[in-house]
Amino acid sequence: MIVIGSHVGLTTRQLDAMREGRPDVRTVELHVPQLLGDAPAELDAVVADVVAGLAEGDVVLHTSRDLVRGDSAGASLRIARTVSAALVEVVRRTLAQRPPRFVIAKGGITSSDVAGEGLQIRRAVVRGPMLPGIVSLWEPVDGPARGIPYVVFAGNVGDDRSLLDVVRVLSGAP
Repeated sequence: MIVIGSHVGLTTRQLDAMREGRPDVRTVELHVPQLLGDAPAELDAVVADVVAGLAEGDVVLHTSRDLVRGDSAGASLRIARTVSAALVEVVRRTLAQRPPRFVIAKGGITSSDVAGEGLQIRRAVVRGPMLPGIVSLWEPVDGPARGIPYVVFAGNVGDDRSLLDVVRVLSGAP
């Protein structure tokens, strides 16, 4: 499972390259405007899609690519927190229903929130870099995600194909 919260241009290009290079990976979008309007319905639909996709293979869960902002800094922060909480909830509910073979979290805040809240990782062994010096592979040693490889992948890191390269390694795909 690949969780993409980052909305920077590089992340969008990496998502596009991964879709092109791995058309077999199911893509599920968390629609931020719908989430802000009817969160329970959007979350239920997204969780169902992710769980169904994991039954067949790898899944990308990503936020809508257009950044939604509020009319003030405080309102924008509330939106960002709502989106992050939604990603965490999808990860938590998915983990309970169908644990993924691996999790990649794309985006700095996304990586932190998915690890600590979604996967409830409290302790992990850092296995090393997935890409030279920039993307690290963790092995959770406790909690519900124990033994599931977890990759911390900051938003503005790598080149356009970096996400595809990491997914290929973890999924065993050519």
